[in-house]
Amino acid sequence: MRPRTSPLAAIVPLAAGLTLALTLTACDGSGGGSDTVATDTPSGTATASTTGTGSPGVDGGRTMAPSGGSTGGGTDAGTGTGAGADGTRCRTSQLAFAVAPGSGAQSKGEQGAITVTLTNRGAKSCVMKGYPGVDLVGGPTRWSLPRQTSESPSTVTVRPGATTTFTVFYLPFDKGDGQEFRPKSIVVTPPNETHPHTLPWTYSSVLLQDGATHPGTYVGPVGSK
Repeated sequence: MRPRTSPLAAIVPLAAGLTLALTLTACDGSGGGSDTVATDTPSGTATASTTGTGSPGVDGGRTMAPSGGSTGGGTDAGTGTGAGADGTRCRTSQLAFAVAPGSGAQSKGEQGAITVTLTNRGAKSCVMKGYPGVDLVGGPTRWSLPRQTSESPSTVTVRPGATTTFTVFYLPFDKGDGQEFRPKSIVVTPPNETHPHTLPWTYSSVLLQDGATHPGTYVGPVGSK
């Protein structure tokens, strides 16, 4: 006589097979996505993406700035790569700030240019790349200047005792042009820094265009002449 097989014994292998099949299906990568680890890019490297190809426009015969965004007080436009040959960036505390002789408008009604010098007072080389944050301050008004995006920023290595520059272009105010702004100081924040340095403004009033798309007052990148 052959032994009788219990119906339950036949069901168990079947259930185990189904469980295994379901397990294999859940592990199959075709049904799910994979995690992507995002890495933060230093904000200073974004300066290249903000550079534009637009040329300066003209308003009433006056030179106007290329299109660009706000400097954001030196936190975006003024940001740099943050790393030099010795792994350091130029910090506000190690820089000497000054306005170069001959700065300002050369004749009435023309756009003025102020060259700001940054001298490395430290014992080691440091680097900067991008736009400084530049605010013109006078009374209750604080104007964060836009950037000259037609000139692409480059990495500048500043050796001990050496100097680099950037330029602030401004449109003097003429009676009947619009709103007059009388700055008292220039607040400068180096690229990739948050600590500002203040210089006196000793030039004429400026045509306030803080709401304009292409104002005639703007700042160039570090390393520009």
